[in-house]
Amino acid sequence: MSVWTRRAALSAAFIISSVIVAGPASAQTKLKWAHVYEIAEPYHTQALWAAEEIKKRTDGRYEIQVFPASQLGNENQINEGLGLGTVDIIYTGTSFAGSIHKPLAATANCSATSPRATKTRPSTRSRR
Repeated sequence: MSVWTRRAALSAAFIISSVIVAGPASAQTKLKWAHVYEIAEPYHTQALWAAEEIKKRTDGRYEIQVFPASQLGNENQINEGLGLGTVDIIYTGTSFAGSIHKPLAATANCSATSPRATKTRPSTRSRR
């Protein structure tokens, strides 16, 4: 096989593989976003907003369907679904996330305030 024949074969293989890899990326991708919050909750309304923004900013390449109020299962089930690939996006607490990724578990037990904010400070009010 000559050098030019090998180059032509490699070029053709590269072009074909590029088309195969790029093909699905240019098609529309549908994602499932599940959560346990009711539809009146801000978590849900913001999920709907985010889904619409993502669709708009990606020119429709990504469409996100939001499933509220445990439609796809309770929190345990949707967390499991994320690992299985039946759900693509979820709202979850640090305890659930920490069961999968241990460094996040440490944040579940941390105080939301800084140690400096919880120290006792002298009162600024005058004493009677």
